[in-house]
Amino acid sequence: MKAFLQELAEEIYRAHADDLSQVTVVFPNRRAALYFRKYLGDIITQPVFSPQLLTFEDFVSEFSDQRIPDKLELVMHLFRCYNELMVTETEPFDQFFMWGEMLLRDFDEVDRYMVDAKVLFADLRHLKELDSGLDYLSDEQKKYLKDFWSDFDVEQSANKRKFIEVWQKLYPLYKRFNDQLLSEGLTYEGHLHRRIAEELTSGKIKIQSLKERKCWFAGFNALTTAEEKIISYLIEQGIATAHWDTDQYYINDGRQEAGHFLRQYKQHAVLGKTFSADTSNHLKSKKNIELLSAAQPMGQVKLLSQILEHELKNEMIPEESVIILADEKMLMPVLHSISPVVNKFNVTMGFPLASSPVFNLVELLVELQFTVRKGCFNFASVQSVLLHPYIVAADAAVSQSKLKEMVQHNWVSVPANFLAKEVLLHSLIFKESLKITEYILAILNQLMSQTSLDDLDKEYIFKSIQLFNRLDALVVHVTNDETSRVSQLKSFLRLFRQYARGEKIPFVGEPLKGIQVMGVLESRNLDFKNVFILSLNEGIFPSAGRQGSYIPYSIRKAYGLPTPDHQGSIYAYLFYRSLQRAQNIFLFYNSEPDVLGQGEMSRYLQQLIYESGLPIKKNVLHNVAQPRAIEKIKIQKDEEVLRQLAQLNEGGRRSKGITPSALNTYLDCSLKFYFQYVARIRESQKVQEEIDPRILGNILHLVMEKFYKAIMEKKRSNTIDASDFDASDEQIKHWIDQAFIKNYYLDPKLEVTYEGQRVVVREVVKKFAKRITELDKEYAPFTIKAIEQNGWLYNVKINCAPGFVVLGGTIDRVDLKEGRVRVIDYKTGRDELDFKGVNSLFFKEAKRNKAAFQTLLYALIYKANSLGEEQKIIPGLINRNNLFDDTFQFGLKLDKIILDDATPLLGEFENHLCELLEEIFNPELEFVQTERTETCKLCPYKEICYK
Repeated sequence: MKAFLQELAEEIYRAHADDLSQVTVVFPNRRAALYFRKYLGDIITQPVFSPQLLTFEDFVSEFSDQRIPDKLELVMHLFRCYNELMVTETEPFDQFFMWGEMLLRDFDEVDRYMVDAKVLFADLRHLKELDSGLDYLSDEQKKYLKDFWSDFDVEQSANKRKFIEVWQKLYPLYKRFNDQLLSEGLTYEGHLHRRIAEELTSGKIKIQSLKERKCWFAGFNALTTAEEKIISYLIEQGIATAHWDTDQYYINDGRQEAGHFLRQYKQHAVLGKTFSADTSNHLKSKKNIELLSAAQPMGQVKLLSQILEHELKNEMIPEESVIILADEKMLMPVLHSISPVVNKFNVTMGFPLASSPVFNLVELLVELQFTVRKGCFNFASVQSVLLHPYIVAADAAVSQSKLKEMVQHNWVSVPANFLAKEVLLHSLIFKESLKITEYILAILNQLMSQTSLDDLDKEYIFKSIQLFNRLDALVVHVTNDETSRVSQLKSFLRLFRQYARGEKIPFVGEPLKGIQVMGVLESRNLDFKNVFILSLNEGIFPSAGRQGSYIPYSIRKAYGLPTPDHQGSIYAYLFYRSLQRAQNIFLFYNSEPDVLGQGEMSRYLQQLIYESGLPIKKNVLHNVAQPRAIEKIKIQKDEEVLRQLAQLNEGGRRSKGITPSALNTYLDCSLKFYFQYVARIRESQKVQEEIDPRILGNILHLVMEKFYKAIMEKKRSNTIDASDFDASDEQIKHWIDQAFIKNYYLDPKLEVTYEGQRVVVREVVKKFAKRITELDKEYAPFTIKAIEQNGWLYNVKINCAPGFVVLGGTIDRVDLKEGRVRVIDYKTGRDELDFKGVNSLFFKEAKRNKAAFQTLLYALIYKANSLGEEQKIIPGLINRNNLFDDTFQFGLKLDKIILDDATPLLGEFENHLCELLEEIFNPELEFVQTERTETCKLCPYKEICYK
């Protein structure tokens, strides 16, 4: 079966074989011209001058010297005109851009469809005699207008008033905009089409030179009014003809929306004469059609790859095959999926810049610049940039090394001089930008020199460099230098996001080699033997809706401007046209609805199934990876696990002992205990941007340790007197500085500076330390027996191997006064003081007092290391719950009564402790997940457990 362009080439050659150089062929797109040239070359047997091959835009531009700027420049001109009209209501360019784009589309359509803008944008609320003012409209069109404007006769809402205010200014804006462009020798496509149509038909443009040529308009479907007038006029003058690509199936059936426009043209006084009397019936010819449904887009991609591999093994010719993507975002997954099975493929379509890695990088770079303060950058922004694939590709080892060091130092604010070293790209990134476009251009240009990036990534970057060169040249004219740097960055980021979301990265290669990959619009006029179309779902093909417009639907209908119905007819034609000459057709759709409900088969597929009568084979790819119930994780104590358990009592770990924290973890969840202490799976490290309770606690503990050790070293005595606190405020300030140097890895040669969260941490620690020293001054004199003591151990005999368990930990402070030993644990939180009984401290499935468990265990360890002295032992907490209480009393509470001596409880506590340790080391018992979901909320291993 011959392709449309092959038939066209043969017909033109038959008609103009003697002088092809006098022929101009006009196509809807450039790609069709390339295939036409190939087919014509197959016919011609001797060297000849080629006919002129143009797109419609190229053809019309030959009648004018006006330049058509790109969208950004046009919106900027529109912005200037807008500000001139709205002297007192101006807005920044970045905020205007989105609706400026929308207005530009509306003005373009008004001109393409040759609607009188002054009439269109008129305020018709008070036009009572609508019929007399708009005689050229049909009754149906007048009804649409009456229905719309009559709604404004009733009481007006704020939205209606706002609409009228803007509507009344649209024609003055349209007029000023076009006048300004004309004065500068500029125009936009729609206005150029309109002007050429008007000047051709009025005789203002002389076409003597064209009369020696023959123009062929090939493969057009939905013509705008301007296109229709231009083509019709040239046909009437005997200069042109048209060649339509149609099929009996949809042009002869009034119900088929695919033939909507072609049926109109067939009845047209001029265009109708160009239709062939013999319309082809290719769509009903023998075809192998497979309808393939898969769950989610990636299911379609996987299925496509499998089918391509099968068809290629069965000698499918790649050059006779096309993959049509209804959803542009599917391009990258498809390319990655088919690369292993397809040797050559050519991409001709636009890929959304907003879906590319370079878009994400630019966003991250601008957001990074938001955070610069005093030569430092925010860690979260730095991390995002360093982990971006393009930055990792520059030097992965250096990026990881810097991230590791930042986490180690817990740098919330990271010095720029640290970040900028070692890698040239890093030096360009981690500096304060003076001009954001120049900053990003320098980075993108450096990325272009990276050999580690592939050609596709460099294509993204190259197109982005072009975009930023335009932004750099134009944005300077609309930037307000008086606004703050942050405001300018925010404005730029808004503008970039809006502009980039409408931009596409064009991939154009050699169209005659390998399998073709293209979008729906790029497939116009082209025919392939093997056709694969993806994403045939309602809302995607056809699209769910048109781009935004300020012109309401009713007014569009009244004046013949495009509506969603118009768009539906265009895509119906493109769908059937891509199938009509194909022999092997594979149609894919997503069978599983997503959050937008896009799991419904396209209506075009429904029509094909129920109306065409063509045999269609249906295949459903079931999701083989069906979700199953999550099984509870259980770790048996096999030989390897028992060996790891035994190591808790061996070597360096034995010298520290199993801590109260480890035992508390086991009581919370034995599986977490296994992950953390047996398998030793480390938590993922990260910088704490919020106040980290661990850092806060570490600093307080270090301050109190250094404070009391300094007193004892100075006095060479462990006895603390009230007079030792006379200069406590200055000493605390000094030790806070030293604690910050240690915990934040600061340079000890420099003065400690406080900002951000560090100010808060300092004030909290100062407040705690000051209150502790006030209470201790009242309590003095007393003797410190131990401070931050981590050398005391306690051996517990058990029946399981290894026969004993070593317990230990770091006791914050032990002091003695008048035969009373206080075992003190500092807490910066609100841990409870009260517990119901010793057995309640060992409950697994109920709320228990972890802090009381810890301090009682410390009391037991102290007793075992106190050489049998007979003393009262009082374990307790100093925390936010009691520290700032005017009636402060030290000690845990047993059933709400202060525990004056814990010694009588230690025997029972030890018995429960032995039972717990027997359980931990029992080889018959498994490590299992807790049933208490509250325990899992902050657990670092919850993702392993699917919690």
